[in-house]
Amino acid sequence: MGFFDDLKATAKSEMDGVKKNVKEAQLKSELNDLKREETEIYAEIGRQAVSEAGVQKFGDAGAKLLEVQEKIAAKEAEISDVKGPEAELVCPSCKTPYTEGTKFCSNCGAKLGE
Repeated sequence: MGFFDDLKATAKSEMDGVKKNVKEAQLKSELNDLKREETEIYAEIGRQAVSEAGVQKFGDAGAKLLEVQEKIAAKEAEISDVKGPEAELVCPSCKTPYTEGTKFCSNCGAKLGE
């Protein structure tokens, strides 16, 4: 009978280890989701701060932002040239492209035309 008791104890120990690993993975996933949400909130706060204070107030970071925005605009123009004369829908507030049927801008949250 000792063999089966040992086997049962080993199986229980292994199962406890698996449960612990599953719980740890679940908690790490939840933590990553919260960190992603935090990053998105920081990004939104940053957009609002720049919108209210002006990009110049943020020194080198503001200058880098302007530089990246210029590069984005240039790439968007290149894409438009490649696509041809097809009309592109863009947000009237921030000029972010959107697809037909979208109700709010994914970048600034502005309500988009019907």
